[in-house]
Amino acid sequence: MPTNDGIEPGLVDELLSLQTREQQAEFLRINDLLDVNGLDRLLDLADRSLNNDPSKARWITELCIGLADAADARATAPRATYILSQVYEINGDFETKLRLVRAAHEEYAALGMNLEALRTNVGKMVALLELGRYEETLRLGEVVLDTLDGRGYLDVRPTKEQSNLLRALVHQNRGGCLEYMGRYDEALEAYERAEKLYDTLGMIERVGEVLDNRGAVLSALGRGTEALKAHETSATIFEAADLPLAQLKSLGNIGETHLRLADYMSALRAFERARNLLASMNSLENPADEYLLLRDTADAYLALNLYSEALTVYREANAMLQEVGMSHDRARALWGMGSVLIARSEFQEAERVLAESAEMFTAAGNAPMLSGVMLEQALLLAARGDRFNAIATMRRSLEIVHDSEWTVQEIYARLGLADLLLPDLKAAQRLVDLVALPQLHYRLNERLGRLRRRQGRNEEARELLEAAVDQIERLRGAVAQDSMRTSFLMDKTSAYEDLLRLHLACDDQKSVRRAFSVAERAKSRALVDLLIGVTKEDSLEADDPELRERVRSLQADLNATYSELLGGASEDGESFMAPPNLHARAVELEQEISRLRLQVTATDSPRDLFAPSVLPDNVQDRIEADTTLLAYHVVGDEILVFVSVEGRLQVVRGLGTASGVSRLLHKLDVQLERFRAGQEFAERHMAKMERSTRQVLAALYDGLVAPLEPLLEKMTLRVPGGSNAVSRLAIVPHGPLHRVPFHALFDGERYLIERFEISSAPSATVYALCQERLPRDRDRATVFGVEDPSIPSAAAEARAVGEHLPGAEVRVGEDATIEALRSGASGSG
Repeated sequence: MPTNDGIEPGLVDELLSLQTREQQAEFLRINDLLDVNGLDRLLDLADRSLNNDPSKARWITELCIGLADAADARATAPRATYILSQVYEINGDFETKLRLVRAAHEEYAALGMNLEALRTNVGKMVALLELGRYEETLRLGEVVLDTLDGRGYLDVRPTKEQSNLLRALVHQNRGGCLEYMGRYDEALEAYERAEKLYDTLGMIERVGEVLDNRGAVLSALGRGTEALKAHETSATIFEAADLPLAQLKSLGNIGETHLRLADYMSALRAFERARNLLASMNSLENPADEYLLLRDTADAYLALNLYSEALTVYREANAMLQEVGMSHDRARALWGMGSVLIARSEFQEAERVLAESAEMFTAAGNAPMLSGVMLEQALLLAARGDRFNAIATMRRSLEIVHDSEWTVQEIYARLGLADLLLPDLKAAQRLVDLVALPQLHYRLNERLGRLRRRQGRNEEARELLEAAVDQIERLRGAVAQDSMRTSFLMDKTSAYEDLLRLHLACDDQKSVRRAFSVAERAKSRALVDLLIGVTKEDSLEADDPELRERVRSLQADLNATYSELLGGASEDGESFMAPPNLHARAVELEQEISRLRLQVTATDSPRDLFAPSVLPDNVQDRIEADTTLLAYHVVGDEILVFVSVEGRLQVVRGLGTASGVSRLLHKLDVQLERFRAGQEFAERHMAKMERSTRQVLAALYDGLVAPLEPLLEKMTLRVPGGSNAVSRLAIVPHGPLHRVPFHALFDGERYLIERFEISSAPSATVYALCQERLPRDRDRATVFGVEDPSIPSAAAEARAVGEHLPGAEVRVGEDATIEALRSGASGSG
């Protein structure tokens, strides 16, 4: 059945198979298409193919340009050139697009086709806009509007419908330009004009484009719910009209809006839908929307504090955007990259990329975006210890957006200044109430709570800080994957710390329990969620088997890489790579696995992700009577510990500093690193290394355990059997204390493991839950040991453990299989 241009479906495919222009011309002549009408029908098909098959559109337009003279169709060439420019627009090559549009304009003008020549200015506006030449874009729009009003350089007499269409296109592009310049109110006005004109013309797909554009402005203004509705409506329009490229852009915008609304899983799912749609469009060659999708995905990683993944994707997106000259989007990518680099303490590169981003936004006259970058530059100065210039930069950032339409940007500027000066935040509070952005509410409550605490208004401070923590918990509940939930809390600990300090200031049992509860909430909660059923054990059960298989394949590669790093070899006995290359390969694989795991998460079936984890009440009361709980916590640089003995909770403060422990751990690492020098070196210097190591372990004991001796002594005396009995310690580390070998801490005579049976857990809640889940009626034990060049005594250690467990089944070497572990573990205590 022929299409509405009268061309049989298989005709173009047959035409595409011909090798020479002569063959193609003869084929068109035979099919009565080698004339003005025939080529126009082919160009109609090319125009319709732009959104579905740009490669076909490109081939047809180039064919029509090449055969225009043979068909005596001079007007065909400029039209084909203009359609070809849109193919380059789709692929993000705006310099080429601009060159082709200018060529089409000149050809139309030479033919006296003034209206068509005027229309090419719309294409020029698109190219200039993406190339960051905003003033030229606006001036060109005025030229078109003036010409339509009879005041221009061309004599045109359009019909009312033609005039309305051109005006709508101009206002739509003016809206995009004003948006990129940060002139949001004017942009919304321009979009409204365009929408009314498209509506009059009955052009529903164009209305969808304007809705999508308007949504981006509404999102920047903090009107997230309105923005999301606009993007979702446009995506529905494009899907119904079978316009996948336009739908792809809407899906990216939906994801970006969900991100602003702190709905991280919905954002990742939208990006994944866009990625799948992009993959299904095989005819696309490096579309510009792919670069934007990369940048949006990097923004999601940044919001979740997945810094390595974010940096990798930002760099990839930046390179692509720089190549095609998309200045606005590249400036945004550089801004995000700078944020990541600050978080990674890579200050020199952060300074460079933020300066470049600020320069680009300054050149564009985009005040709100410039204000945001300046805030990041102020944070960089503060991180470097330059508080004076940090405050000055913050103030300049605030001046740019003060008393303007840029409410969201003003809120961020005021909150940033509050971190350095702690002024009253009434103005910020008033502004936050105007926008529906959850992440701003917890930030405001956190800073107000800190301010009230320092002012001595403790009850107000408590209410504000508890509200901030509850809001953080709700946001965290929207994050599905365990690793993401952990990383999400990385930059949100100050609310917990301030609330904990507030409770500790009251010297009573009730306040100590409250402080302990806050400390528990601040710790990693991934295992708690798993144990109480909020998350699944296998996060790889995605709907996409190819994605799941890709992750597993990469994990196998990573395991092989680690084997080589740890002294293994390839099958022929030789290492494939030098160690530096192996390290780089391992990092590359880890980052790719992490990125794919996020894609797996985005495709997970919906479940109750928003229900916050329920922490068991009175965790300390669930600890067994012969067990002392030592739950350490780092507040600022201070180390404190909650000690729970027989349900009574005490807190011991001032155990030292986290920085001091880190220095001791570095010394311990130096001692252990010396064993890598070889067995002969180790044996020759063993006595000295052992003495030095004990000194470090003794220093760690003095700081972390010695102050607790009176409490530990009481516990030992309470254990049936007296001081010779072995009681239990359940240790919950925090921060750098996770690297402390508590069992090996040395009191000058004995190691801690010689005095106590020691267990450890990431939180007291996890410990209590695990104790409840342990079977009490299984006395059988199964012990496994697998030797490796890096752990040559594993088998001997396993046998030694087995000797202390009556009736233990010991499996080492070839007997230590996965199947043996599965069968043995199920029946062992």
